[in-house]
Amino acid sequence: MKIALFTDTLGDLNGVSRFIQDMGELAAISDVELHIITSTSKSLPDKNYIHNLSYRFRMPMPFYQELDLVWPNKKSIVNALNEIQPDVVHISTPGPFGWLAKNAALEHHYPLIGTYHTDFPAYLYDLSGWQWVKHKTDAVMAKFYKPFIHIFSRSENYLEVMASDIEVDYDRASRLFPGTNLQTFNPRHNNPDIWHHYGLSNQRLKVLYVGRINVEKNIPFLVELWQRFCDLNPDIKADLVMVGEGRYRKWADKLRPHHAYFLGPVEGDNLSQVYASSDLFVFPSITDTLGQVVMEAQASGLGCLVSDIGGPQTLVIEDETGKIIKANDHNAWIDILSSVLTDDELRQEWSSNSRQHIEQYNIVDSFNHFIEIHNNILQSKA
Repeated sequence: MKIALFTDTLGDLNGVSRFIQDMGELAAISDVELHIITSTSKSLPDKNYIHNLSYRFRMPMPFYQELDLVWPNKKSIVNALNEIQPDVVHISTPGPFGWLAKNAALEHHYPLIGTYHTDFPAYLYDLSGWQWVKHKTDAVMAKFYKPFIHIFSRSENYLEVMASDIEVDYDRASRLFPGTNLQTFNPRHNNPDIWHHYGLSNQRLKVLYVGRINVEKNIPFLVELWQRFCDLNPDIKADLVMVGEGRYRKWADKLRPHHAYFLGPVEGDNLSQVYASSDLFVFPSITDTLGQVVMEAQASGLGCLVSDIGGPQTLVIEDETGKIIKANDHNAWIDILSSVLTDDELRQEWSSNSRQHIEQYNIVDSFNHFIEIHNNILQSKA
């Protein structure tokens, strides 16, 4: 089977990009041809199954400057399809590149499958504060996904959201089995000296956040939460460590007195060590369809604090691998942070449970499920 997967994001530092790259690596050692096709100026892995098409124009996405909106030459997409001759086309993102790829696939009568990786309507509502923006974006997403034979959701929660908000009926949607790379993210990468590399002490507890440093990830809440927590608990020696890119890194100097540090983008072995060398993971986002980083954190042996809205809560076992906390409730989050950071035994228990729990979410199983659904769709269409 040959699959042509088109994505607007691949060289970016985000969970979707890491997930797609993992799928490509697994396909390369299987009997499936998975061609990953994008159009970007960012650096990409040198793999023969990755195709980087030329583009006519690109610009930073409004409200989300770290992601480029790219308009490729449609002819280059058609040429790629003609060269690959896939059995099915998979559209991973509904950006300009994904739109053009979708249209080209329809014109050439390829069956379409997609993944709802990102809740763009919720993101844009959080970023703008305007309800009409969400309604308009819902309508755009409904139009985009209307011709798809099948759409993957990243979590059970979002099957309902997709049905109610963007008109994706349950009979053409399913949850893609979640998975992460259990070797890349593993407690064995623990290396306290990694903190010296970033100018931090390894004698203080580390509360880790990984993701975009932006509004749609609820960063303003996290920053205010940490300031209040530090003011109320001056005796708890802990640092908030934030990994990623985004406009709210501008708060870096302002937050240093509260022991909050922005490391910027971290990749490869350093990212594995930062995860495994931390003590607790926090992820207050309320717009994530799954939360790939929550799986990465648990695979690295971290207990997780997540919000009770969105996909990440489906990955955490309450009081066993972390806590699911009322979204945007400063007092609730502060109380739990205080109790967890002063209880070494609880953190160790969560650490052990988290690794055991996440071992059922192997990226290999996610890949096999991905391929199984594509095969089933092709057989039913035949």
